Amino acid sequence: MSTLIVEDDEDIRRLVRSQLNDRGMHVTVASTVAEATAAIAAQTFSVAILDLGLPDGSGMEVLDLLHDASAATHVIVLSGSSSEHIRVEALERGADDYVVKPFFRRELTARVLAVQRRQNPKGDGFVQLGDCIIDLRAREVARAGDVIDLTAREFDLLAYLATRPGQVFSREQLLNAVWRSSSDWQQPATVTEHIRRLRNKIEPGPGQPPILVSLRGVGYRLDLPGERPE
Repeated sequence: MSTLIVEDDEDIRRLVRSQLNDRGMHVTVASTVAEATAAIAAQTFSVAILDLGLPDGSGMEVLDLLHDASAATHVIVLSGSSSEHIRVEALERGADDYVVKPFFRRELTARVLAVQRRQNPKGDGFVQLGDCIIDLRAREVARAGDVIDLTAREFDLLAYLATRPGQVFSREQLLNAVWRSSSDWQQPATVTEHIRRLRNKIEPGPGQPPILVSLRGVGYRLDLPGERPE
């Protein structure tokens, strides 16, 4: 699994990289917004560990770049601030997790490993979804070797949910994370329509538990077959 660490503290960078390398992960490091921008342009990452305080700008800029490049990247923000305002802003801009410094390296590693467990063990950049395989790099979904025809936005939405199984997202959250928009600019019904299209294309046959689950008045959740909540 490819991981990006964006952190200007050399000691933290080295220690976290060592922990992840020991777990067999490929790690790219950056200490500035400029270095992170170059890394994101060069490849797609499954996980990004992102410090908000960088010497040449804000980690929020990198957060935006990560989600513009791939909605599937799972972003763990590191911050020295426990401010609710900053935490909420980071989450609203697409972060998936928020860790306040100082932190325990083993806990951070465990959070990254939790993301790795969702990945297909056959190889980096794949997610197994029942009889479908999502190739995050090629941006393709295939069933029994046949590619399923998805629009770019349908793929982004599916990849975002599939890399965060079991988590419930409101339509507003999905507009923000996948469309980089909000209900002030775009109708939430856009999300509903895209969920409907995805169901028609990827759901298993009649009698099988659904993959894309609606929670009335709350939002949507993707359940991995065989790993459904009790």
